[in-house]
Amino acid sequence: MDIQAQTVDDALIFSQEHNGGTARFKGLGNAKTALGGDLSSITGNPAGLGFFGQSDISITAGYNNARNQGSYFGTNATRNKGRFNIDHAGAVFHFPKNEGYHGWQNFNVGFSYENTNQFNNNVRFEGVNPNNTIVSAYTDDIAANGSTGFANDLRDLKLIERFSDNTAGYFPITNETGDKTQINDVLTSGFSSRSAIAFGGNYNNKFYIGGTIGVARFRYESSSQFSEYGWTKTAAVISPDNPDSDFLDPSSGNNQYLNANYELLDDYYQVTEGAGFDFKIGAIYKPSVDWNLGATITSPTWYTIDDYNDNYIGVDYFDNEAATSSFDSRDVEYTNPTYTYRQITPWRFALGVSKFFSRGLITADAEYIDYSTTKRRTVQGRNTNQENAWDDAVKQSYQSVVNFRLGGEYLFTNAISGRAGFNYFGNPYQGADNTQYSGSLGIGAKLSNTLYMDLAIVHFVNDYKVRPYTIDEGFWNTPNPTADIKHQRTTGVLTFGAKF
Repeated sequence: MDIQAQTVDDALIFSQEHNGGTARFKGLGNAKTALGGDLSSITGNPAGLGFFGQSDISITAGYNNARNQGSYFGTNATRNKGRFNIDHAGAVFHFPKNEGYHGWQNFNVGFSYENTNQFNNNVRFEGVNPNNTIVSAYTDDIAANGSTGFANDLRDLKLIERFSDNTAGYFPITNETGDKTQINDVLTSGFSSRSAIAFGGNYNNKFYIGGTIGVARFRYESSSQFSEYGWTKTAAVISPDNPDSDFLDPSSGNNQYLNANYELLDDYYQVTEGAGFDFKIGAIYKPSVDWNLGATITSPTWYTIDDYNDNYIGVDYFDNEAATSSFDSRDVEYTNPTYTYRQITPWRFALGVSKFFSRGLITADAEYIDYSTTKRRTVQGRNTNQENAWDDAVKQSYQSVVNFRLGGEYLFTNAISGRAGFNYFGNPYQGADNTQYSGSLGIGAKLSNTLYMDLAIVHFVNDYKVRPYTIDEGFWNTPNPTADIKHQRTTGVLTFGAKF
């Protein structure tokens, strides 16, 4: 019902990138700002293309498994979902420029496809809520948006009634304080990807510079089913809020909905897809043979997005909990036309450093992103009031973050190498707990003078809190219901490549 909140959530969903790249760089924790010579450089730091001394081609496949445990009012529920996919495919073509030791040494061109995020997930939580009902959230929406149509629909569903003071709005017929079983099941699918062309050059084996032009696209599909099972209020509870209510008049026919057992379903479905473009510039400087210093600037992605959603609310009323059939069933459905808008993601800035040893390396980088700067713009006729309201909501919900990445590689032999990495992602939310980090292990093997293979395992952890609905805590004098979600995503990736 709260379309504004949904689009604010989209500001983060379509701006974050947690996936992508070859198995080598995944094993290194994706710390690629100050490293080169890998196809991940095309979208990581394009200056890294200048390190290629010959052409290269590779493909990376992976299996992604998401496991979620939801805790809600002391009850735990677990869901798993897995999927195979192509994470990365690309090629770099090497063009030497100078056989001497001074000036431009090469100019290389790279092309890649990269799966930047996976939306395949299933989150479920359930428990007994003794504090409030989702119908209170409906009445808050009416008060905030002045939606008389929605109010009339809910009255037809026998879910709300007016306060005797009309200026106070509506109150739920469903019991706020009685125990209610609540179940929230959210199933998502989709992906985001980037196809890119990059250019990189090597000057004097000392300074490397490059640029990338990318075409990004995504598809996100979400089905959210919220169920609530409980009892409606008695006449004695309703009377103080509205002594003239029709629910108190036996002749009105509404009296049967009091002290009744009910089952409520709120089903929300969304399909959002879009495409856009962005660019990146990067540089790597070698102050000495064993050190790299890198930096990148990534533009926003300018998306054009189509969004379709519909919402269904249905309620069944029973004489008691043992009844097998309802004495009344009511529902309403809202189908919205496809809405097209533009979204502008934040700028990204990254710095990195790499230290080389005789048998390996250590690399680290830091990335700055301000998610509160995400913008949305209307397409068909500028609506500055709507745009400003959305931008303000984003600023109140999100904040800037610094993401850290650390990786190391050790050469066991001239043909076998081991890797390990760690990522820490800053909390993008204001006033909400959200912990994200990942660890990775990898191994690489040179199969011949031209063929190579890399394998990596990445384990991502995200602990956060989510609300199935939001109420005005001050008005209802009760806290918002909150679920603790422990999301763990394990990804195995295999890269097979050839140099030529």
